[in-house]
Amino acid sequence: MKRYQPVCQKITILPYTVLNNNKNQLQENKPKEITMTKLTALLGAAIVTLTATPAFASNADVYVVTFRADDCQTCGALESQLKSAMSMVNSPSVEQVTIDTTNALQWEKSAHTAFDRNIVPQFNKWVGKTGFVAIVDAKTQTTIGCVSAKHDVYKMANFIKSAAGLPSDRQVSNRNGAFKCPTAQNVDTGE
Repeated sequence: MKRYQPVCQKITILPYTVLNNNKNQLQENKPKEITMTKLTALLGAAIVTLTATPAFASNADVYVVTFRADDCQTCGALESQLKSAMSMVNSPSVEQVTIDTTNALQWEKSAHTAFDRNIVPQFNKWVGKTGFVAIVDAKTQTTIGCVSAKHDVYKMANFIKSAAGLPSDRQVSNRNGAFKCPTAQNVDTGE
């Protein structure tokens, strides 16, 4: 049985001049020979880099960000109410996001989710605090307001619809503080 060896042709790279960053001077490189396998690997890496797409793309106008953990006493009721409210909203312009701090793995996954959706300020402010939902404008990354288990399903749905600019049964705003967010869990004192 014959075994075939791959053919590796050599390619000569012509002399070129580059700026040596360490010395801020031009440096001339001598002709080099590289094998086809090295060149193929380099070209393959360049193609992958050029064709790589972002890991996440969203068309949402509003993020409904649930802060939860398994040991949260009010999270079960809140999640049930929120599920009903989100079915009433039923719009691709509203995306539900979960920040789960049950364990280190969930915490890390949540950090990546927050980064992908550009809601890092909300993540940093409230990570570790549970039992509420922040409504965040996806374009400006500002928090519009928050809901909790004390709000009924219809108020939740109407507030989310109003935040997303969707038609709602009745317009709801946060002017009177009815959808006030909890105090920050994590505060940078600047020290």
